Amino acid sequence: MSRRAASLIFVAVVLGVCGASWGQKKASNPNPANGATDVVMALFRWTAGAGAVFHDVYLGTTPELGPAQLVGPRQPMAMFYYAAGLKPGTVYYWRVDEVEADGVTVHAGDVWTFVAQPWTAFLPDPADGSNAAPVAPDLKWLAGQGALKHHVYFGSSRTTVADGTADTDKGVVEEPNYAPGELEPTSTYFWRVDEIGPGGAVLAGAVWSFTTVLPVDDFESYNDEEGKGTRIYETWIDGWTNNNGGTVGYTNPPFAEQKIVHGGRQSMPLDYNNITSPFYSEAVREFAPAQNWTANDVNMLTLYVRGMAVDFEIPSVSTPPVIDGKMDDIWKIASVQPIQTAIISVKPASSSSQFRVLYDATNLYALVDVNDDRLRNDSPEAWYDDSVEFYVDGDNTKKGPGLDGNNRQYTFGWSATDIQGTNTNVTGVEFAQTNTPTGWRLEIKLPWQSLMGSGAPVGKLIGIDCFYDDDDDNSGVQESQVAWHSTVENDWQTPASWGTALVARPLEEGADQVYVALQDSSQHVGVVTHPDSQLVKAGQWVQWKIPLSDFANAGVNLTAVRKMFIGVGDRADPLPGGAGLLFIDDIHLTRPVPTE
Repeated sequence: MSRRAASLIFVAVVLGVCGASWGQKKASNPNPANGATDVVMALFRWTAGAGAVFHDVYLGTTPELGPAQLVGPRQPMAMFYYAAGLKPGTVYYWRVDEVEADGVTVHAGDVWTFVAQPWTAFLPDPADGSNAAPVAPDLKWLAGQGALKHHVYFGSSRTTVADGTADTDKGVVEEPNYAPGELEPTSTYFWRVDEIGPGGAVLAGAVWSFTTVLPVDDFESYNDEEGKGTRIYETWIDGWTNNNGGTVGYTNPPFAEQKIVHGGRQSMPLDYNNITSPFYSEAVREFAPAQNWTANDVNMLTLYVRGMAVDFEIPSVSTPPVIDGKMDDIWKIASVQPIQTAIISVKPASSSSQFRVLYDATNLYALVDVNDDRLRNDSPEAWYDDSVEFYVDGDNTKKGPGLDGNNRQYTFGWSATDIQGTNTNVTGVEFAQTNTPTGWRLEIKLPWQSLMGSGAPVGKLIGIDCFYDDDDDNSGVQESQVAWHSTVENDWQTPASWGTALVARPLEEGADQVYVALQDSSQHVGVVTHPDSQLVKAGQWVQWKIPLSDFANAGVNLTAVRKMFIGVGDRADPLPGGAGLLFIDDIHLTRPVPTE
């Protein structure tokens, strides 16, 4: 280890012990953690902002924290004890403003929140009053302070649960959960948890309630068995049968999605491709016999939808950039991706970088701007000196360890004329470099044929990452390495750590909107489109509630629902769109919360 590196490690350790950050001016890393629900002691700690000498601590019961909530002015340490204590069961909000040495410069902090743990059971799941509980719920709650065991009461009457009658007494459990088994749909139930503390002391809990849903499809019953009609695509019929761009399930088992799920073990993957005619994609389920979607006062259809998570989109260009190391105007349409995650060295990197990506039918283009005041090229291996490592996986499989197939690494050393890397295919690859006032710039052209043996994967995801290696002292070894997405050093062996980008197709407005349609026994069809045209790009589950009256107003007889369609595009006026993957889960009907 060099003397310089050892000194930097020492500085980093000292700063860490003192609770200081490298450069952030605001307080960070709150303790209690933001959103904590089990706080007992009124001791507050945080990581001090850079340059902070004093700390103003605010605490209150609303997010609006003003002078009246300043409980710890001008604290000398990144720690504060609130002597008045916390009230169990109360939601608190707190903030730390960092004050610099002049006493005038103040950096207002973020507002954090926590719950002071009550003595009784709290935060029930399903939430109190919920009308969206599954018919086979797993009842959960957070234990009160000091609780050793939990006495559960459960039934269909608030009065009997409150009284703890024998038929509602479900016994004592040691863990804070209870499974009542299969319940009736669209029915209301009540439950209570009494906490048992040391010496058998009992604290009675509040009576909670929930109403179950009427399930339509939770996708849990499907399996991979052949010839039994139990595969997901044998119930949800897709474009292979109905001649549209939709494909339900995967090519190989398991056919249902078993990692990206909203509830239970499985969800439905719906691959859509609206690039070619008929420009819409859908799956349809037929109900036999037709279903009555008015029973028990149900009035809402709910489903959960999400797209494939993507880190950024790669825009297409009709005129490609000139590969000359200069930033043409065309690059301005590409998003800027910062390369700043420290991989090697505990010191703040003395260099920083950013990259942009474009594509056309033939090539993938990348532009990397590097800020580095000391440029070095004195080693045979480019990655030991100042260099850019660019990673691409054309089909986003990200298989490893090691790089093979379409997982490729291209390494470009500053002022170097060769390309190094792992599993490279340099056929047709072009690159150019120029020095800039703050460092250097690299521009790259990578043919899709060399990357993956085909044309541009329009509407599909690719794996991608970009590293910068920095050598400052002519030692022949990099002093720092920063990455865009990965958090591990050996990216050339671990493609699973790469990020994801969408090779985006320019779309007509609304071309890839998600819709649900119902058809009754008389062939009347009603279609409802989600209001967010970008839903297909949602990287988290989105709850979609559709009033059943929307379908009734379109002429659908809700007492005789024969088919349900879920799709992407516009069935009535199809337009060319993109392609991608959508996930659907937990489709059900709900009734209004009963009034008592």
